[in-house]
Amino acid sequence: MPEPTFSLEFIGGSRDGEVSDATAAPDHLAVPAGRGLDEIYERQNDAPPFVYVQIGYAENETWK
Repeated sequence: MPEPTFSLEFIGGSRDGEVSDATAAPDHLAVPAGRGLDEIYERQNDAPPFVYVQIGYAENETWK
Protein backbone atom coordinates (compact mmCIF):
# COMPACT_ATOMS: atom_id res chain seq x y z
CA MET A 1 0.00 0.00 0.00
CA PRO A 2 1.50 3.39 -0.96
CA GLU A 3 2.27 5.92 1.75
CA PRO A 4 -0.07 8.92 1.95
CA THR A 5 1.25 12.14 0.47
CA PHE A 6 0.93 15.70 1.74
CA SER A 7 1.14 19.01 -0.09
CA LEU A 8 4.11 21.23 0.75
CA GLU A 9 3.98 24.92 -0.15
CA PHE A 10 7.18 27.01 -0.19
CA ILE A 11 7.56 30.72 0.56
CA GLY A 12 10.81 32.50 -0.20
CA GLY A 13 14.05 31.24 -1.67
CA SER A 14 14.40 29.52 -5.02
CA ARG A 15 11.22 27.51 -4.46
CA ASP A 16 8.98 30.52 -3.76
CA GLY A 17 5.42 29.63 -4.75
CA GLU A 18 6.23 25.98 -5.50
CA VAL A 19 3.80 23.30 -4.36
CA SER A 20 4.99 19.69 -4.20
CA ASP A 21 3.91 16.39 -2.68
CA ALA A 22 5.86 14.49 -0.01
CA THR A 23 5.36 11.52 2.27
CA ALA A 24 6.69 13.39 5.33
CA ALA A 25 6.63 16.95 6.66
CA PRO A 26 9.61 17.48 8.98
CA ASP A 27 10.04 20.66 11.05
CA HIS A 28 12.96 21.76 8.85
CA LEU A 29 14.00 21.01 5.26
CA ALA A 30 17.39 21.54 3.64
CA VAL A 31 17.00 22.04 -0.12
CA PRO A 32 20.08 22.08 -2.39
CA ALA A 33 20.46 25.52 -3.95
CA GLY A 34 23.68 24.89 -5.91
CA ARG A 35 27.35 25.74 -5.36
CA GLY A 36 27.42 23.74 -2.12
CA LEU A 37 24.64 25.78 -0.48
CA ASP A 38 21.40 24.50 0.99
CA GLU A 39 18.36 26.68 1.58
CA ILE A 40 16.83 26.00 4.98
CA TYR A 41 13.05 26.02 5.24
CA GLU A 42 10.98 25.85 8.44
CA ARG A 43 7.46 24.39 8.63
CA GLN A 44 4.93 27.00 9.75
CA ASN A 45 1.85 24.90 10.52
CA ASP A 46 0.77 21.50 11.82
CA ALA A 47 -1.81 20.40 9.23
CA PRO A 48 -1.78 19.94 5.44
CA PRO A 49 -1.11 21.77 3.27
CA PHE A 50 2.18 22.30 5.08
CA VAL A 51 3.73 25.74 4.53
CA TYR A 52 7.51 26.14 4.60
CA VAL A 53 9.25 29.52 4.85
CA GLN A 54 12.92 29.97 3.99
CA ILE A 55 14.85 30.95 7.12
CA GLY A 56 18.42 30.93 5.82
CA TYR A 57 21.25 29.07 4.14
CA ALA A 58 23.73 26.39 5.19
CA GLU A 59 27.05 25.57 3.53
CA ASN A 60 28.61 22.13 4.02
CA GLU A 61 26.87 21.79 7.38
CA THR A 62 24.49 19.28 8.82
CA TRP A 63 21.18 20.88 9.58
CA LYS A 64 19.18 19.47 12.50
